Amino acid sequence: AVVSTQSTGLLETFVLAYLWFSTCLLFYGLNFGWGNFGDTPYVNYLFAALGEVTAYFILIPVVKFLGRAPAMRATAVVSILCFLLAMVDWKWSSVWSLDRLMALVAIVSISVAFSVVYLWSGEVAPTSHRGLILSVGSLSARAAAFIGPFVSSFSDDRRVVLGINAFLAGSAGLMTLLLPETWLCWDCIKDNQSMSKR
Repeated sequence: AVVSTQSTGLLETFVLAYLWFSTCLLFYGLNFGWGNFGDTPYVNYLFAALGEVTAYFILIPVVKFLGRAPAMRATAVVSILCFLLAMVDWKWSSVWSLDRLMALVAIVSISVAFSVVYLWSGEVAPTSHRGLILSVGSLSARAAAFIGPFVSSFSDDRRVVLGINAFLAGSAGLMTLLLPETWLCWDCIKDNQSMSKR
């Protein structure tokens, strides 16, 4: 029983570290790399900030009504759709295009995911290991923060970059299937208590 508990804890730590890595890579990749929100860097940062503020207003009802795992999966689906739709060349004015609009929607979705993974990590981890698991997640997020702004320079073709982003969002959504839902989950609380006694 101890081996299965430890292997479950190791799997959950790996999955959480990947979720931190992928969401942070997408977050910083959108904000500092691919995210072409406006004509100047000032407009870019203004639109990115508006998207993030919008995300935090959306976050609470989404997490409250959907729970942690479905919220992460929903943000993954929205992000994948944004990245795939952004591959279409459609410009309806001199400033606005589908690419730009999808970047704004994606930054909202990724900001929600980034907040949910932080909350979820603390709930999945047992009390005795919470600091370690949050540290591993934070470490992987910092590594992604260094790499994220350079993702857009991997290829001159923006469709390749968007494909990489869609893959990261999709794989993160699939990885959530390996974690327990902690929203009103009394079994998870009992599991955490039993793991922390060992």
